[in-house]
Amino acid sequence: MKLSHAKKLLKKTKAQALVEFAIALPFLLALLYGVIELARLAFMFSSASNASRAAARYGAGAGENIEGTPHYLDCEGIRDIALQSAYITDFSEINITYDRGVNSDGTQIPIPGIDPIAGTNSCPLDNVTLRNGDRIIVQVTVDYEPIITVIPIENFEIVSSNARTFIISIPIFGSAMPTGFAAETSTPSRVPGTFTFTPTITSTLTRVPVNLTEFSQRLTNAPTATTTFTPSSTPPPSRTPTITPTRILCSGITGITNGPLQYIDGVMQMEIYNNIGYPIRVSEIYIEWNHDQGHQGADTKLRLNKILLTNQSWEGDIFAPFQYIKDYSPLIPVGTSVIKFGFNQSYDYLDGTERVLIGLLTPGCENVLLSSEK
Repeated sequence: MKLSHAKKLLKKTKAQALVEFAIALPFLLALLYGVIELARLAFMFSSASNASRAAARYGAGAGENIEGTPHYLDCEGIRDIALQSAYITDFSEINITYDRGVNSDGTQIPIPGIDPIAGTNSCPLDNVTLRNGDRIIVQVTVDYEPIITVIPIENFEIVSSNARTFIISIPIFGSAMPTGFAAETSTPSRVPGTFTFTPTITSTLTRVPVNLTEFSQRLTNAPTATTTFTPSSTPPPSRTPTITPTRILCSGITGITNGPLQYIDGVMQMEIYNNIGYPIRVSEIYIEWNHDQGHQGADTKLRLNKILLTNQSWEGDIFAPFQYIKDYSPLIPVGTSVIKFGFNQSYDYLDGTERVLIGLLTPGCENVLLSSEK
C-alpha cells in the first residue's frame, strides 16, 4: 500500500513540474529574446556612431590618397572607412556634406553652393572652393528591424552624424640657418717689439815653441774669450683687425613687431615696426581672406592682385581662400611701415578667417614670424 501511494505521489509531482515549466517557458523565451534584441540594438547604435566618427576623422585628416585627392574630397574613401568601421551592420545611407562651423547661437554657417544640413549628400563637390576652418559632416543611417516580427516593435532608423574641422594647409616658416649678423667692428691687437742680444764666446788655442837647450818647457794655453753680439730684430707693433659679429635681436622692444589687420578704403593692411636699426628682408608671405563673400555687391568674389610695402610691389591674380607668396622678398625699412593687400574689389565683409603671416630671411631673424593674430 505504501509503495503504491509513493509512486502515485511521484507521478503527480512530475506532472505538476511539467505544467509549471510549460507555463514559464514563454516568459523565459521572451526574456531571452529581449536581451538578444536589446544587445543587437545597442550594437547597431555603437556601429553607427563609430562609423560616422571614423569617416569624419578620415575626411578631416591632412594629406591625400594614393590618387592625389585630398582626404576631405575623397568621397569613396570616406564611405569605405564608414563601412569598414561596422562589421555586420549594413548602412542604408552614407551622406557627406560641409559647412563653415556654427554661430554663437549654434546655428550653422553655410558655404555658398552647399546644403549644410546633415543627411544631404554634397560629395563630390562641383565648382565649390573649401578653405581652412571648414567642417566635413558625415551622417550614416541604418534600418533597424526586429528578428521576430510577431513582437509589436516598429521598424525605425538609427542615425549618427559627426562633424570635424579640417585644415587644408598649415603655414610653416623658419629655417635652420645660423644666427648672428650685423656691422663688423675692428679690434686692434698690439704685438710688442723686442731686440734680443745673444753673446757668442769663441776659444782660441796658442802654441809656444819649446827651447831644448835651456831645458825649459813652457806650454801656454791661452783661451781668449771673444764676445760677439748678434742682434735679432722683431718687427714693430702691427694692428690686426678682429671681426666681432654683433647679433641682431629681432624680438623685444628693440626687435621687429606688427599691428593688427586694418581695413581702410577697402584695402587690407598691417603696420610693421622695425626697431632693430637695419632693414630686414622678407622670405615669404602667407595670406588668408574671404575670397568668395568678401565684397558686398552683385559679384562678391575677391581676387588678390597686389601687395605693396613702401615702394616694393607684387602683382598677380589669385582667387583662393589662402595663398603663399614666395616670389616677393621686399625689405622692411627701419621704423614704421605699412604692408597693403589690394584686391580687384573693395574688402567689405569679414568672416573671421583673415590672417597674414610674414617670415623673415635676414640672419638672426629667421625664426621670427610676424603674425596678424598676435
